[in-house]
Formats: sequence, C-alpha cells, structure tokens
Amino acid sequence: MSEPSAQITPGEKAAGLSLPMQSTRRGLLKGVLGGISAFGLGSILYAAYRFLAPGAGGGAPVEIALSDISAGGTAFFQYGGSPGILLRGEDGAFKAFSLVCTHLACTVTWNGEKKEFYCPCHDGFFDGEGKVLSGPPPAPLERWKVEVQGDKAIIGAV
Repeated sequence: MSEPSAQITPGEKAAGLSLPMQSTRRGLLKGVLGGISAFGLGSILYAAYRFLAPGAGGGAPVEIALSDISAGGTAFFQYGGSPGILLRGEDGAFKAFSLVCTHLACTVTWNGEKKEFYCPCHDGFFDGEGKVLSGPPPAPLERWKVEVQGDKAIIGAV
C-alpha cells in the first residue's frame, strides 16, 4: 500500500531537481567571519591607497580676495577637506596653515594677540610660523603654499 520513500540528502538530485543545502551554525559562522574579514581587508587597502596616492591630501586651490584681509588680519577656509587659516602680516606677507593639530588631529585656534596657535585637546602651542612651542604635538603645523596673483591670494597653487 505504501511505497517505501527514499531519503534524499541535501545537495543530491531528485528527479532532476537539486535541493538547497541546509544551513548549519558552522556555515553561518564562516559566512559572518568571511564578511567581516573582507570588510576589514578592504578598509586596510583603502587606507593604504589614500596614504600612498599622489595628491590624496590636496584639493583644488582656494582663492581669497586680498580686500577681505587687512594687514595683520586672518581668513579661514577649507582646503582638501581640512580647515585652514590665511594670515596676513603687518608687512603684507601671507602665510597659510592647516588648523589640524599634528598630535591627534584636533582643530587648533589662532590667538591673534599672542600670535600663536593653541590646541585645546592636550595644551599644545605653536608659534606664528607653525612650529611647536610646547605640549605633545610631534611636528609643526602643515604649511601651505600661498601665491598672490592680481587681487587675490591663491592657497595650494601649483
């Protein structure tokens, strides 16, 4: 009356159809760990590319009108994704610096009265030339090239 039923294991073909593999905890764990590993490796490779790629930190040159900055004044801007400051000396000379501290990438502030930069994260001080005066920063602030063309200052000009 009843026919004996043949058992079909996952992955075997029955009448030309294949049955899906059953999921196991081990298979699920392998998939999750494989995904995490692929994401981690991708992150490391992307970071290495950004570090080694030419011009990865630079951006398009920034133009600031000379009329916007009086002698002894400042102008703030963004260059290559980083905040920056353009200083105009009393003699009319221009200097541009990144406002990113070289210690832990905090944003530094400019004190025009003392003519120095201050990093509030760990009490780091830099002079008006970007050199370290005190605190934990290991290197001076990044200085950017400034070129005056006509009635504007161009930061990051090549």
